Amino acid sequence: MPEVIIKYKNSKALKALQDLAKTFDLVIEQPGFNKKHVDLPIRFAKKPNANALSGIWKDKPVTLEELREKAWGNRL
Repeated sequence: MPEVIIKYKNSKALKALQDLAKTFDLVIEQPGFNKKHVDLPIRFAKKPNANALSGIWKDKPVTLEELREKAWGNRL
């Protein structure tokens, strides 16, 4: 289905657009609405232990410069 984005400045304009949409059988979705969005289950530890992550990079030496380059590339 084709889409178009309309920006409005006040709630009266939105109300008018919603009324117009009903007349022409159009669908108005709220910003950020995505039907394909899937909530991933996130589990939080009851007693988190940051020390459990120590040593995870011991077999893969990486420098701070390499991390920055991979994360930011040419944006720095």
